[in-house]
Amino acid sequence: MKIIYHERFLTPYPTAGVEKPQRLKTIYQVIKDHGEIVTPVPAQPEDLLLVHTPRLLKSMASQADVHEVALLAVGGAILTASLALAGEPAFGLLRPPGHHAGPDSHWGFCFYNNMAIAIERLRRQGRIQRALILDIDLHFGDGTDRIFAAVPEVEVVNIEAATREQFLFAVKNTLQVSRQLDIIGVSAGFDTYVKDWGGLLQTEDYRQIGAWVKEAAQRDCQGRRFGLLEGGYYLPDLGKNCLAFLTGLA
Repeated sequence: MKIIYHERFLTPYPTAGVEKPQRLKTIYQVIKDHGEIVTPVPAQPEDLLLVHTPRLLKSMASQADVHEVALLAVGGAILTASLALAGEPAFGLLRPPGHHAGPDSHWGFCFYNNMAIAIERLRRQGRIQRALILDIDLHFGDGTDRIFAAVPEVEVVNIEAATREQFLFAVKNTLQVSRQLDIIGVSAGFDTYVKDWGGLLQTEDYRQIGAWVKEAAQRDCQGRRFGLLEGGYYLPDLGKNCLAFLTGLA
């Protein structure tokens, strides 16, 4: 397992209080010995323009403190997806998250869409043709959904459910369908946890979800699979929940 991480993801910048550097710090302390740490480099403007408008880039460039770390997060997502495509599962321990960033707007602690840029870059380079993006965050990944709405080669599935049983059934049902794929990416939000905002899932459920992703990837795309961190705000258990997911994924 490759774990993509940079200490600059701990940079403080103005955002909602819950999306704080301590989220990554607590996860890193738990998972750092369970994979090889790989350091990313910042994305380039041409990477961002694969899915975002010049207007969005211009507005973000005026916010130097957050813009620098957001570029590094996108670079981390690109590296995570590339490593997974090469055959080894990978996880991007990134900040800021990205699934609420659309072509020309962003909200919900997100600035650029890390997942969408990583997948679209591989697609434009001709390295993949078809991808599945599974979003298990509590909140609907509207940015990713909008970006790929007119791209049938990229299937985006947001899991929405009112109970634990419904959530797990929806994930399993999604991944049991055999598809022609080149890669599976997971927008891994842990705010569905029973002690977090969602109040749904147990720690073991994240391991099971990771295992289902692994099984689907081995069946449909030569095992090519990766995850990127999105939400998750209950700090006492955030690290162990992420580790459970990585254990299943690996």
